[in-house]
Amino acid sequence: MTAGDEKREKHKAEGTGEVDERAAGRVRLVEDLVAQVPGFEDAYECHVFNEHGVLAHLFFWDVVQDTVRSYLNEGDADGPDWRQVLAFLEEKTRGREPSAIEVIVTSFLYDLPYEGEPGYGIEAHLGPAMKERYLQLRPWYGVPPTGPGLTSEGAG
Repeated sequence: MTAGDEKREKHKAEGTGEVDERAAGRVRLVEDLVAQVPGFEDAYECHVFNEHGVLAHLFFWDVVQDTVRSYLNEGDADGPDWRQVLAFLEEKTRGREPSAIEVIVTSFLYDLPYEGEPGYGIEAHLGPAMKERYLQLRPWYGVPPTGPGLTSEGAG
């Protein structure tokens, strides 16, 4: 047994298995996504090889990029379909598993394109559960600009 193994065993023995449970939930989210949405297999294998395991937040950077490329019709023909990705993530968001929602919000919704960036518009296709979370991140979304020289309908 190495020193690292001893620390992990002590960590588990001290009743802090919640951390392990959350980490397992994040890994489960990634593995379920790869299993249910065709097109992420190669990215997953490369990720696991390079990172020596699954780092969900890091993997989701690729998920965002591939999903937006698909939305823009710029993705690989064998890549994931953006509609399937959004449907899968919507289902997981409704499931209310904290570790899955954490990844979806902080590493998917947060990284979606802003107005003026390529792929902006994909957010209009979010399901209700993800839209609610998205609006918590970007409360100004969909609110017309107002202020000096602007009307409620835009530039005036």
